[in-house]
Amino acid sequence: MTIGSLPAGAAGTLTTLKKMAKLARDGAKDPGVIQLASQLVRDLDQYDRVGEVCALHAFVRDSIRYTSDPIDFELLRTPRAILEMGVGDCDDKSILLSALLRCIGRPSRYVAVALEGLGSFSHVYVETPMGKRWIALETIKPVGVGWCPDNVTRRMVVHV
Repeated sequence: MTIGSLPAGAAGTLTTLKKMAKLARDGAKDPGVIQLASQLVRDLDQYDRVGEVCALHAFVRDSIRYTSDPIDFELLRTPRAILEMGVGDCDDKSILLSALLRCIGRPSRYVAVALEGLGSFSHVYVETPMGKRWIALETIKPVGVGWCPDNVTRRMVVHV
């Protein structure tokens, strides 16, 4: 899905995050996405919620290659398209992870961040609750559950 014309600044970021949330919600109803989520967690102990989150995070982080959008437009892919192509940027990987989390009953939210020196929102990652805290799930760097950028100047959060 190409977004087309977006409002400038934070309004454009909010529009993008809302479209991403719809793609994740719709994608979580796709039988292939549901099957994948089930396969990724089926060998874990029952009620191992941390293990489930770690398994889904590791799959998206390691199995979907990060690649930038085409020049001059924002492209958002469905979870199915991301899986078929095996590539996506931070918003695509976040869409897929949120859809997989939904498939196993885990809520999520998107966190768009502006990084120091860049000014505008330039990156997005997923968070999911563990206990009473929301835990970051960064998928474009080889990092574990809980890591998030430390040079953030602004955040925008949208629940999926």
